[in-house]
Amino acid sequence: MGAGVRMEKPFYIPYDQIKTGHSAEMTVVMEDGLVREFSRLIGDTDSFHVSDEAAGATVFGSRICHGVHLLAYVSVAIGQKLPGFGTVYLSHAFTFDNPVYIGDRVVVSIKVLEKLDGRRLRLDTTITRGDGELVLTGQAVVKTYR
Repeated sequence: MGAGVRMEKPFYIPYDQIKTGHSAEMTVVMEDGLVREFSRLIGDTDSFHVSDEAAGATVFGSRICHGVHLLAYVSVAIGQKLPGFGTVYLSHAFTFDNPVYIGDRVVVSIKVLEKLDGRRLRLDTTITRGDGELVLTGQAVVKTYR
């Protein structure tokens, strides 16, 4: 570590302390700047995610967020909330149920469905818009740090 860098103690819940039904959530506002930066990072800079004109010609009528951008917040919630630091994301089966528009608030929710062998967990993953509409539903399998 460089001078002046202070590491916080990482947050994680050990496998033996996790119970079926444990849950966590986080909220994100999908602001224009976030969507544009994500588009720039993945090289998708001329699509209906960033162009009002292109978006106006789609079934959505206005700009929407990338589905994989939303999915990335599931990974953040797993790595920071439940189970936390050191979690290895093994698999995820999911569907995109509804679009998320620029400025929408979304709630990312994770719930432990099952404890598996080898420190693995099966998680229910959902994202809902602020209006309660489901955006993403799925199940993930992760391996805990300890």
